[in-house]
Amino acid sequence: MAPLTPLLRVHELGKQFPGVRALHNVNLTIACGEVLAVIGENGAGKSTLMKILAGVQPADTGEIFIDGEPIQFQSVREALAQGVALIPQELNLAANLDLAANIYLGREPHQCGFIDQAKLHAEAAQHLQRVGLELPSDTLVGDLPIGLQQLVEIAKALSCEARVLIMDEPTSSLSQHETETLFEVVRDLRAQGISVIYISHRLSEVKELADRVIVLRDGAIAERGQHHDL
Repeated sequence: MAPLTPLLRVHELGKQFPGVRALHNVNLTIACGEVLAVIGENGAGKSTLMKILAGVQPADTGEIFIDGEPIQFQSVREALAQGVALIPQELNLAANLDLAANIYLGREPHQCGFIDQAKLHAEAAQHLQRVGLELPSDTLVGDLPIGLQQLVEIAKALSCEARVLIMDEPTSSLSQHETETLFEVVRDLRAQGISVIYISHRLSEVKELADRVIVLRDGAIAERGQHHDL
């Protein structure tokens, strides 16, 4: 039986900044419903890799494939259109707006030239349920603790039909309880066939959550393995 085509494949990715080789010949794949951890010290290239995959900045060399087809991301919008979404450390939410408005900000459903509030809140509620947030969709984001705000960011990505979520140090500002909630959500997403690239430096989390692990060092992949190899 022929191997399945990876959902996302990176081939020989490279990025150079003045005086710094940020990435060099990086190769990786991720399958549907897989959690791939990317670990490494500060300056190893994790953030650069993440930004390239999310369309924040272009690579200098190499290729990115989605479902076996070569793709070039010129912007975050183009990456989202291909199902790749970034959940950044610094959450990109408007504290003065409610959950539904944040999830569909700039993409609101309209009817007769006006925002269709009923449809907006109904669809937002569906995505909130997918991440375990049993809250009214008219709840203000600013009233939520940081851990729940992060789940709103994930719901926002899912509303864009994201198939690959890139999580950048997602537990850095979370309590133990919020971390456990996030882990439950990641496991549920994996069961739904959504892939997660989990960037972290906390080995205990990687062992608990990831299917595979890639170690970056000086912009190159130094090691690969299963989570139990750590």
